[in-house]
Formats: sequence, structure tokens, C-alpha cells
Amino acid sequence: MGANLLSGLRLALFLDAPAGRFLVSAGQLCALAMLGLLLNFFGSMLLVGSEGFFNFQALPSALFGVLALLFAGLLMARCLKDNRYTLLIPVAMASIGITIGVAAYLFYFALAQKWFQMPADLEPYFSYYVVFGWWTLASLLTVARLVPWVPGVGLLPVFIFVLTVLVPESFLPSERLWEPAVSEDPAGSEAAARWYAAVTEKSLYAQPDLLASALTNIAAERPGIDDLYFVGFAPYASQDVFMKEARAVEQMLQERFDTAGRSVSLINHASLAEQTPLASLTSLRKALRAVGGRINSEEDIVLLHVTTHGSEDHQLSVEFWPLKLDPIGPAELRAALDDAGIKWRIVVVSACYAGGFIDALKNDNTLVVAAAESTKQSFGCGNEFNFTYFSKAYFDEALRNTHSFSEAFDMAKSAIRLRETKEGIAESNPQSQVGEAMVAKLARLRERLDAAEVK
Repeated sequence: MGANLLSGLRLALFLDAPAGRFLVSAGQLCALAMLGLLLNFFGSMLLVGSEGFFNFQALPSALFGVLALLFAGLLMARCLKDNRYTLLIPVAMASIGITIGVAAYLFYFALAQKWFQMPADLEPYFSYYVVFGWWTLASLLTVARLVPWVPGVGLLPVFIFVLTVLVPESFLPSERLWEPAVSEDPAGSEAAARWYAAVTEKSLYAQPDLLASALTNIAAERPGIDDLYFVGFAPYASQDVFMKEARAVEQMLQERFDTAGRSVSLINHASLAEQTPLASLTSLRKALRAVGGRINSEEDIVLLHVTTHGSEDHQLSVEFWPLKLDPIGPAELRAALDDAGIKWRIVVVSACYAGGFIDALKNDNTLVVAAAESTKQSFGCGNEFNFTYFSKAYFDEALRNTHSFSEAFDMAKSAIRLRETKEGIAESNPQSQVGEAMVAKLARLRERLDAAEVK
């Protein structure tokens, strides 16, 4: 076992370890598999604490890798006509996995203890990809080193490993053998409470009433006044910044833009699961329809503020584990607004690649504001922030000094450019598009708000 683990350590560090250094047997493979399970068990306990339960449902995914490696070894042995590879490949890969597994759990533990922090613009998945990428590179290099080049076979062993091991592992969910306990005791595990907040009985049964109450409390429009209504949408539960931003923007608009009684926020976050309607495409549609039913569609304006992660294919992340919620694309967002009968719209999308929503949302009666160009990232999604970078500049700074949404965008874009240059990060290049009719509409809103502020 010691010889195998030492060779696995060398291969994990991209050093050479000849096949002859491995002691290959069925017993060694079983022992390494058991060691991997123990590592998963104690590593999970290190991350979530001792109060928890053994997750038997994680056993199949935890053991799948062993079966995949055996299958890959068998296929390579058949191709090379050498039965030694049937067990050599799984023993070598399992040995590498122990080294990388230990390093990964220590890495995640250090992140959880905040001994260091990943750059905010790289999380939430970057740390996982670092570990998976390390394992992938070490494994491919190991196959290339342990399997000889045979004429007529060539790179087939590498192809076999990719197809039977790497591809399935990239799609297989990583599950822990030790999960935090769900406690009814308020002093119970904070991690457990956060982990299961979306699916406690109380939060699940509270949701219909929370949404109905929030929508019922939206005030009716005031005849002859161009009212501004606000819909906040923060659908990514795993990071605090989106929740904090949505609540702060709602508060600021009530103070400066006369939206008190005419606002509703949909937020995914563990701390609000029993107090605030969840954010999903379905709840967003219902909220917009409710607002559309309260307003005078010819007079009033609706501001929809979306803050979450965005993808390169222009999908907004909607996440509250373990609920399975659908992402939202430009077409879905446009349809939700159209179906609600909302004519005058301000849509602010604070997410990476948000510029990809402009073409779908723009029209003569709409102002669209995007935190980044369609091919660029935006920044500031770390838990330590109260706003993402763009929303900080746009809502918390610029709109506190002007009632002009277009003027605020110009101010925010300049502030973002200075901040990104100072911090040495890639330019996000925020985007904006406003329809001609909307320019006049927003001018009248600004006049009313400016006059009220003078009084």
C-alpha cells in the first residue's frame, strides 16, 4: 500500500513513476477503494462538522470510479494483449486519487475557514475546476507514461480512458458520504440549516402564501401620475451578494424613486426562505403579471432588476439547492414582460455576459441596462460584497445623485472602467439601449421626482 501511495503521489505531482513500482493485485485495488471511501467520509466530516448522518445514497457515485477504471483497464489490456493492465490502470489511478483527494479536502477546508480567498470573479465553481483539472492532467499523463506505444494501437489507450473514465466523471455529481444533520434546534448546525433551507417543511408550505401576500400588497396605480414600480429578482442562493444587493436596491428606490408600496422582491437565500418569495421563472412571471394588473399600462413604468450569474450562452443562473430550477434566457425574460402587459420597462441585468439580453429586450418603450458586454464578464460576486461591481456604481452611487437612469448609466460606466483599471481586471464594458419613446417617458419621471425632492 505504501509503495502504491508513494507512486501515486509522484504521478499526482507530474513526476515519473514506472509501472514496476506499483504492487498490483485485486486486494490492493479493494484496499485503495476502501481508503477512498474513508477519505470521502472523513473529508466530508471535516467540511460539515461532526453533527450529521451517513449518506448511503452517495455510495454508488463514490464507487462508480472504481468500476469505470476496471473497465478502462480491461479494454486497454485487450488492445495491448497484455492482461497486466487490467489492474495496473485502476491501481495507479486510485493511488493518484488518494493524493489529490487529500489535497482537495484540505483546500476546501482552508477556503471554508477563510484562511485565503479565491478571486471573487472566479467563484463559485473555479475551485472545483482547479481540482478536477489537476486530476485530469495527472491521469492523462499517467496513461501516457504507463502504457507503451504500440504500432497500430497508438493513442487508443488514451482515447479509451477519456471515453470510459473522464467523460462519465465530468457528468457524475460529486456526493459526500457525510451530510450535515437537519436540526429543529435553533442552536443546531448553521451549515445544515443553510444547506436544506429551501426544502424544510415550513419553507415549502410557506411559499404560496408568501408570494400571494407580496403580490396582494402591491399598491394600485395613482391616476395622472407616472408611477415607478419595482420587481427585484435575485435567484442565486449560494452567494450572499445577490440577496444583499436586491434588498439594498429595493430600499434605495423606495427612498429616492417613490416606489414604496409598489415593489416586490423574489430572492433565493437560506436566511429568507421562510420570509420572502423564492425566485424562479414561474414566480417571476406571476409577479410581473400581478404588477401588470395594478398599473396603468399607458402611464406607469416597471423596473425589473435581475442580479445573478450569467453564462456565455446568455442564460441566467437560477439556483437554490436541492430544488431544480430552470435557467432563464433572453426569450423567456422578454416573454414574461410581454405576457404581463407591461409597456414601459426598465430592465437592469447585473450578470456576466448580460449584453446578450439587449437585442431580445429592446424596443421603443424600453431601457435595457446590462452590467457587461455580451462576450465579457462582470465582477463583484463574492460573499464579502454588498453589491456586485456594476450595481454598486449604478444603484448605490450614481442613482443616489440623479433621477436620470441614462445619466446614471454614463456615471456608472466611467466608475466601472476606473475600478477595473485600478484592480487590473478585464474590462466588462457595461451596455445600455433606450428606445426613443422611453427617453421622453423617463424625462417626465425625472421632472416629477426632482420637483418632489426640491419640496
